Parts: sequence; structure tokens; C-alpha cells
Amino acid sequence: MLDIVTTKYGKMRPARSNAGFALFRGIPYAKAPVGKRRFRAPEEPDCWDGVMTCDTYGPACVQYDRWASATDDINDDSGHPYVMIENYPYPPRMSEDCLYLNIYTPAESEDDRLPVMMYIHGGGCQQWYGSDYEYCGDDFCRKGCILVSINYRLNVFGFFAHPELSKEAEYGTSGNYGLLDQIAALRWIYQNIRAFGGDKDNITVFGQSSGGRSTMSLLCSPLTRGMIRRVSIQSAGGLGRFMSDRSIQETEKLGEEFMESLGCSSIKELKTLPWETLRDANDKLGFHKGFNICRDGYVLDRDIDECFIKGLIPEKTDIIIGCTADEGANDKTPMFGLIMYDQIRELCDVYGKTHPGHVYAYVFDQKQPGDDAGVPHSCDNRYQFGTLDGCWRPYTEEDYRLSGWMIGYWSDFAGNGDPGTENGVKWESYDKNEEFLWLKGSGPEMK
Repeated sequence: MLDIVTTKYGKMRPARSNAGFALFRGIPYAKAPVGKRRFRAPEEPDCWDGVMTCDTYGPACVQYDRWASATDDINDDSGHPYVMIENYPYPPRMSEDCLYLNIYTPAESEDDRLPVMMYIHGGGCQQWYGSDYEYCGDDFCRKGCILVSINYRLNVFGFFAHPELSKEAEYGTSGNYGLLDQIAALRWIYQNIRAFGGDKDNITVFGQSSGGRSTMSLLCSPLTRGMIRRVSIQSAGGLGRFMSDRSIQETEKLGEEFMESLGCSSIKELKTLPWETLRDANDKLGFHKGFNICRDGYVLDRDIDECFIKGLIPEKTDIIIGCTADEGANDKTPMFGLIMYDQIRELCDVYGKTHPGHVYAYVFDQKQPGDDAGVPHSCDNRYQFGTLDGCWRPYTEEDYRLSGWMIGYWSDFAGNGDPGTENGVKWESYDKNEEFLWLKGSGPEMK
């Protein structure tokens, strides 16, 4: 296990993960985006003297406070008591000062050059946080991968845009601060991961739901060139995504209306408001109508669909893309009203023509035990990370077996771009027979 590591900014000492790996919690990858830095691109963090002990997770970005009315029993979204896991405090602290990342590493030396996996959490770009136990990196460490989870700015704090902000920005536009945070985290990893035993030239970015949309955005952004080797886009659609990116004009208009609703006449005045005031006003916009990813001409200089259709993705980027069965790969009506399965197939058709052998498609099709939820959005997260024990559901040996296969496929993909073989089933690239890998507890199947 690594002890003290030396980065560009200073020395760090890890804690020990639940499985005994080096776990660096709460590493600052940018200055706190507060005060004058609210609604601005992230700035490089300060250096420090001495050794920073990384034993505490950084706060989640301020968001809808689902925990405010909680009593002694804190329930999850299904109404069941949240399962508390040792060393994963819940609910999380919240703050505007939220730009922190966590590194799980099995490396014994900085010369190990292990594959690196950076995970972007979902939540509609409105809520949640990267240090939840659901995204624990221990099982990927067991497979020889380094797992990095991140927090980034969300909702109004991460995606607010306004003409006044666009005029004052040196790059001439506003919004997408949450994406700029993710890029800053990626750059921090690229510059420093060698100290943690990682290979900066073998970074896989992956995420689910809005984390998947963020992953697509980073893949298409001119600001990430040369830093991403592979991506995994999970339950975020494909071409014609279920939440397409707004234009900067639409987002700036929403920003003007938002500022007017708060009685502010300038950005300077808006920056003086307490974060609680901004958060509460943002909540009134609604989950799907608030501030989100936009085509700003800087982070995203064109539509994501256009990038894929015109073959503008960096050459030979390896891609995994997929969804759960209830998101459009069966006869049930998808929760978002759009068929992700068809969107994913369209993306694979396009990408397979320009990058044959580099795209892998899947459908997660394991019905959830304990109720009639079926195979809903997000249910595959705990399988992918091996954290089924953090949920109330009565998972069986079959579920744990499927989890092991998924961890094997994704860790092999991170290692060399080929998901390999699990339970005797080779995950073939899409362009050979236009097949998806169906992930089921009875066994994976290509069809």
C-alpha cells in the first residue's frame, strides 16, 4: 500500500479503504468556487507545505436537501431505510466549496502504471455526490485499476449562464461550470496520477445518466484532447439523447429570468446572495427545467450528435455504451418516454463505421428483487461497483455473480480497450454483428 505521495501541489498521506487499499479522500483539485469565484471557471488549487492527511471526504455541492425533514431513519428513494456503511458518512455535508476528488489505488509503487478510471456521478446535473458508497472503488482495485470519484458543481451553481457573465469571461461565454470542473479534475488526474501508480495515458472516463451525458460532453470537448483514452456511457441515451443540450442563448435567457425573480440587477449582486437563497430558487425551477449542460461554444463548440455523425471524436477512442432493459430494450414504457436502446443502436451504427472494432454495446437485464421495480434507471450502478451490500434489496448469489462479471468486463476494458470474456462469453464489438451484450444473472449473452 502506498504511503506518502508527492504531487504537483504537495505531499499526501492516504487513509485505508474498507478493503485495505490506499484511499486518498477529499483531494482539492481546484480553488473553492465561492465569493468572487462563484459562476466562474475553476482555478488551479494552491500548493501546501507539510503532508496533507487525506482521511475526510469533501462536501457535496449544495443541492435539494432531501435530508432536511429526515428523522432518525433516513430513507432512500424507494422509501426504505438507507443502509449505512462504515466509513461512508450519510447524509453528506453540503457546501459551495465542493471541488474535491477521491483516489482508490492498489498500487505499491508510482512505477506500477495502472489503468485509471474516473467516474462521474449522475443526478440530472442537479444532485448527488461522488463519494457515496455506491461508487466505492475497492472492487476495481482488486482488478488492478485505480478508481477516481469526483464532486463537481451542480444545478444553478454549476450551469447558470447570463449575458453579463459571458461578457466578462475571457473565453466569451458562460455556463457549463460543472463540465469545466470535471475537465479540471481530469487535468489534475492527468498531471498527478503517476504519483499514485497510475498511467496518465490510459484514462477511462465513465458515468451513468447525467454522468454519462457529461462523459459524452467531455469526449466531444476540444478542452480534453489527449487526456481521454476510453469512455463508458451508461443510461444516457445515444444519438438524439433523452436530454439534449440547450443552446447558450436559451440558457442565458433562463439566467436573466432567474436573476430577475430574485430581484437582482447585476451579477455582482447575485454573487452576494447566500447559497441557500440560490439553491431554493433553483429548486422551484423543477428537476428537468433548471440549469444544465448547454452548447456554449467553448466547452462544447458543437452539438454532441454532430460530433459523432461527422466523425469528430478523437481517433480510436474505445467506447462502451448501454442502458437498462426498462429504458427501451423491452416492451415496457421507458421512464423518460424515449427509447434509449434505439438511440444507442443509432450511435453504434455511426461510430462503428468510422471506428470499427472500438464500440461495445450492452443492455443490463436483471430484474431487481424485493418489489416489482423491474430493471429501472440506475439499478445497475451497485452491480458495476460491487456495492450490492449497500442496498436493502434481498440480492442473491445470482446478483453477486453478475456484479463480478460486470466488474471484470469494465476493468478489462479500462486496461486495454477490450472488455474480454466473462463466464465463457466474449463481449464482441458492435460492428461485427450489430449485437449487444445482455447482462443477466443467468449469464451474459451476445444477441
